[in-house]
Amino acid sequence: MTIRTLLLPCAFVLFSTAHAADEKAVPSRITAAKVFLQGAQVTRTASASIPVGASTIVFTGLAQRLDPQSIQVTGKGGYTILSVNHRVNHLSESPQKKEIEELQGRVKKLERDVATETGLKQVWEQEEQLLLKNTSIAGQQQGVTATQLQAVNDYVRERLKAVKGGILTQQEKINTINEELQKLRQQMQLLQAQAPRPTSEVVVEITSSTAVSATFTLDYFVQQATWTPAYDLRATAVGKPIQLLMKAEVTNNTGEDWDKVDLSLSSGNPTQGGVMPTLNPWTLYFHRPAPRPSRVRAKSDAYSSDQFESYSLKEVAVSADAIRLAPVRTQQQATTVEYAISTPFTVPSDASPRTIGVQEHALTASYKHYATPKLDKDAFLYARTTGWEDLNLLSGEANVFFEGTYVGKSFLELDVPKDTLDISLGRDKGVVVERVKRKSGNDKALIGGNRTLTVGWDLTVRNTKGTAVDLEIRDQYPLSPQSEIEAKLTEKGGATVDDKTGLLTWNITVAPKETKKLGFAYTVKHPKEMPVVVE
Repeated sequence: MTIRTLLLPCAFVLFSTAHAADEKAVPSRITAAKVFLQGAQVTRTASASIPVGASTIVFTGLAQRLDPQSIQVTGKGGYTILSVNHRVNHLSESPQKKEIEELQGRVKKLERDVATETGLKQVWEQEEQLLLKNTSIAGQQQGVTATQLQAVNDYVRERLKAVKGGILTQQEKINTINEELQKLRQQMQLLQAQAPRPTSEVVVEITSSTAVSATFTLDYFVQQATWTPAYDLRATAVGKPIQLLMKAEVTNNTGEDWDKVDLSLSSGNPTQGGVMPTLNPWTLYFHRPAPRPSRVRAKSDAYSSDQFESYSLKEVAVSADAIRLAPVRTQQQATTVEYAISTPFTVPSDASPRTIGVQEHALTASYKHYATPKLDKDAFLYARTTGWEDLNLLSGEANVFFEGTYVGKSFLELDVPKDTLDISLGRDKGVVVERVKRKSGNDKALIGGNRTLTVGWDLTVRNTKGTAVDLEIRDQYPLSPQSEIEAKLTEKGGATVDDKTGLLTWNITVAPKETKKLGFAYTVKHPKEMPVVVE
């Protein structure tokens, strides 16, 4: 029969020495891990022989920071589980990684080498002090001839040369060893996530009427694990479908290595809580703001530290061919989506992301160029695709490749309700749009107390490519919220006009090697004493 024991609210249980002697340690192994956007549910299996009567078994070597409230123990056999408790064993640590042991050994050896070389350097320095002291005494002695004094000076000089060379050589050796030590210590700092740490234990009280062989399944939640969706978007050419590769960057920092486990990824996040928030009454009161104390801002406080903050982002674009794309089974749960990796996977507990290919799709796309010549004379190529709603994708960063070249990073906002996904494929130097102001002799007409300015712009589009392009050009004319200033579009040049935003849009097709000209103009009337920027 299968028995499930509910959790006890006590996280730590103390046992007497006599009781501890009756405990039986049962080894277990991790067989599955379900990773959430934050946290993971770990499954362990074990087997043990249960004697007649009451007994206590202990599952050892578990993650130190597992959630005691999440522990579930189930089993098969003719026995009854009486209680389940959790405790932390500070005397039993997780196994130390071999790489850390090797680094620690190399660090200790180099530290000994530094101490040895430093001691030899001190020997040279003491000899130097002794030579200088003897030279001073020899100069003060009576009856020393000039020849003898010269001989002493010659000896001391030659010896000091050797001493200075010895000191310099020793210092160079010490510097070299310290440089290597610094590199090793930095590497050990990166591996701190793999350092030994205390372990948890789950203590299970059992009673059985007969001696049986039992199997156990132990489930618990740990928060120190995550997975993040990421994408590779590849377009080989205009008119071709976009290849979308969904990846998962899985990070394990639980203190337990997941070695060839059944791995699944869930879109859920248990750390957020599942209870809907409640609205409380909202009462308005008349607000009287307190007077702000005046103060003179110090010169050092004149700029916010945010203005000088910089970030260094290391980005690595991984080839799709280098990513392991294991068979994945997608399951739509009631509130989440799960991706079950069909091949056993290994994720060490080193806090380093492991990239797993989750699913790959070919998306039908339409391609279009866009240009905003007021801000940039280059045209930008975009791919627009639909039908991605049924692919169970999550929002995440994307590496974009076009014609085999890395274009840059984008972000797929898939939690926004829209049916079209726009993907920027970067600048297209083959399409150039120039914006030149028209010359006019009467663009500053003065009538009464008002000045009227006429501004016109000519747009030239050149397609140097060997294929036609569909191009959308965007520009604008000014709007005025003030009655004293009047702005009016006088020439729209075939553009679609949005009177509320002042946006002008041209949708044109430019044949290969073709040049097209567009243009628009507007007038601005304002009081002559009121300066207005009209360009």
